[in-house]
Amino acid sequence: MATTSIADKLAKLEKKIAKRQATIAEEQAQLDKEMEEYNKLYLTALASKFKLSGKDLFSAIEREHEQLEKLREGEQSDDDADSNSSVTDDKDKQDDTAVKHSSFPHSYSGGN
Repeated sequence: MATTSIADKLAKLEKKIAKRQATIAEEQAQLDKEMEEYNKLYLTALASKFKLSGKDLFSAIEREHEQLEKLREGEQSDDDADSNSSVTDDKDKQDDTAVKHSSFPHSYSGGN
């Protein structure tokens, strides 16, 4: 009798687990969809902010990333970085604090 009881419990748990796994899969699909939209909105915001799009935006971000990597590796001084071209125009450099203190959130966590 104890065996039947355990078998019944196992069967019930298997059903619960299967249902929960299906729910998780649905939630993951929804999360993936929302993250895709989130990322598209960030790209749109970047394109708007820097007045670039497509390949130009990609190239600018790639160039900035390369400069950042060089700075991290100590291959480039701050003066070298200032003299190289960047995403921002000269008029935008007047207020680079706007870039440093962006209103964009910096993580996906829901701490707020």
